[in-house]
Amino acid sequence: TIDQSLEQIRKQHQITVSQFLTEIRMLHQRIDALESASSIDDLTKLFSRGEMEHRIRSLSTGAFCLLLVRASGLRMAALNFSPEVSAELTGAFTKRLRNSLPDHSVTSRWGEEDFVTILHIPKLDAVNSGKFIAENLGGPYACLLKGKTVRPSLQLRIGVVDSNGDKPERVLERVAEFLPGK
Repeated sequence: TIDQSLEQIRKQHQITVSQFLTEIRMLHQRIDALESASSIDDLTKLFSRGEMEHRIRSLSTGAFCLLLVRASGLRMAALNFSPEVSAELTGAFTKRLRNSLPDHSVTSRWGEEDFVTILHIPKLDAVNSGKFIAENLGGPYACLLKGKTVRPSLQLRIGVVDSNGDKPERVLERVAEFLPGK
């Protein structure tokens, strides 16, 4: 009976350990999902600056370009109209921005009015994309304020940083020159 009791305790112990391992795996999956969700800007559904810096650092020194966009007018929309109008304007702009870029591009909200996109295309194509964005995404947007249409305006400043085989830290320095801030 002692041997049977010991065997039963061992089995119970193995079941408990197995349950703990399953729970730990599930908790790790939840943590991963939460970390992934926190790296995306809730308003724009774009990656955060920290996530984009991590992605740039993880890129090899191969050829890639960064499209830099400063959308001046988002803060003014909040001040002149309301934070809700600014949020609507930001959402409309980022939707148009994503639709204007190649499918495989990765875009982040670098700052309140700053956006950075990784493009795996030649510099000339990136410059052409930037020109298209500057010509078509700036200007007034229709937003609602208490049931009435208001037209806050965006002024865009576009830059392109070619990696030129530089190390990621040098590329990030060049981004900071164009988009100073935080």
